[in-house]
Amino acid sequence: MDDELEAYRLGRTYAVMPIPMDDSACRAVAAGPVTFLVEDRHLDDEAIVASAEAQGRREEIDEPSGVDDGGPSLHVVGTADGREHLRFDCFDQHPHYHYIRVERRENVVVRIDTHAEGDPRTWALDRVRRRLPEMLEHAGATGLADAVRASASEVAAAVDYVADLMAPPWPGGRPDR
Repeated sequence: MDDELEAYRLGRTYAVMPIPMDDSACRAVAAGPVTFLVEDRHLDDEAIVASAEAQGRREEIDEPSGVDDGGPSLHVVGTADGREHLRFDCFDQHPHYHYIRVERRENVVVRIDTHAEGDPRTWALDRVRRRLPEMLEHAGATGLADAVRASASEVAAAVDYVADLMAPPWPGGRPDR
């Protein structure tokens, strides 16, 4: 795929894992084989650089670019192993989502086109309701995707509760910016 045109690639792949979630800022919602965690998240260059350095992967990220953004994040974690496979960062300025390929130690970041998709929270919740197994497969979590299909009603009920948590005001209150 290296010869694929940049415009046709799905997101940007990094050989560095995403910044870990702050467990103390998360609200967990059990959904059978997966657990959803809703976090009020703030992202800036300092956090990006610190996370990459902590992983010994500073060379894998771009130079600081003035990132200062935040909003609700929805983390999709395997209940049995606690590994995060998907993340939807429904940020104010640059909403995006992650395919976290745990086994390959890859993090694919994909921008959400708000012109085409509208509100990122609504879009993310719709993806989780309608395409969660397929997205988990793309992240490399095929067994988890099968388990989600087998527990569809349990997962759907949990997503309804997640939607309430993601509605303003944000779970932990908005940080001053």
